[in-house]
Formats: sequence, structure tokens, C-alpha cells
Amino acid sequence: MNTRGTNQIARQIHDGIAQDLVALGYSIDQSLGSPELPTSTRAELRVLRFEVSELIEKVRREILNLRSTRPDLAEQALLICGDRLGQVSLAIPLGQSLHQIAVELLRNAAEHSGASVINLQTHSRDALTVIEVSDNGIGGVEMKADRFGLVGITEAVVELSGQIEFINLTPGLLIRVSIPS
Repeated sequence: MNTRGTNQIARQIHDGIAQDLVALGYSIDQSLGSPELPTSTRAELRVLRFEVSELIEKVRREILNLRSTRPDLAEQALLICGDRLGQVSLAIPLGQSLHQIAVELLRNAAEHSGASVINLQTHSRDALTVIEVSDNGIGGVEMKADRFGLVGITEAVVELSGQIEFINLTPGLLIRVSIPS
């Protein structure tokens, strides 16, 4: 997709869902201000407000990603993982789709693994482009119906005629994505 197309999508997201989420947040804030609100309901609304704020931030990041040129994968890995980022070995450059898969794998590891170290490697093997993200976290893979991270990654890999492997480590997990070059 060209820059004009991605900018148009970013604008539509900003003018649509992003504004709707902000309005929802304000409505929750207004409800929280009611003196008659029961304590248990207030607590539930605070949790909901926090979740809406997180969604707003995620949408803003995606809008920024659509509007800007694609950042360097190593820089993005550092932003996502922070001081948990371990070894980064980028032997080959990735196209847009594979770059996004790598970013989502890193986000998933950073958010759900409980790891203190997250590693990223890309390389070429037997006419395949390979992305590996490993960590020293809790291990295991759980595909939840209400969560779309790993489900979306798996769908993207299948669309590219690739394979995804989940390999339990002691401790942690290795996710290997292999896509025909």
C-alpha cells in the first residue's frame, strides 16, 4: 500500500474509532463523578477507564505507525522490550508484513511472558525467511478467544504461506516463523 493510502487509513482511524474511544473515556469519567455511585460500581468503572485509556494509547501508536515511515526493527525492539531486550541478530532485512509480524511477536512476549530477557533473530535458511523471538518467561502458549495477538500473527503467517512453531524452553518460549523467500 502506498503512503497516501496508509495516511488515509490513519486519518479514518483517528476521526472514527479513536474519537469514539476518547468520548467513551469521558463518559466513564462523568459517571465516576456521580456522588450516588456505589463503591463496587466505582471500582469497576475505574478498571474499565484504565482499559479504555490503554486502548486509546494503542490506537494512537498504530496511527503513528501508519503515518510515519517504518522504524528500524532493532529500535522498535528496544522500545517494546526496554531493558529486557537481550540478543538482537538481524541478519536479513524484512519486508513490511514480516516486520509487523516481528513487532507483534515482541509485543506479545513483552506483555505476556513475564520474561526478564527477550531475544530477536532474523535469518535466511533453505529458501525461507525465519524470524525467531525467544524469552526466558513462563513459557507455554494460550490462544484466547478474546485476545487477538497470537491469533492475528498466526493468520498473517498463513496468508504468507508460512509456518509458525511454538517451542517450549526451560524456561521460556521460542516462537519461530518461517516464510518462503
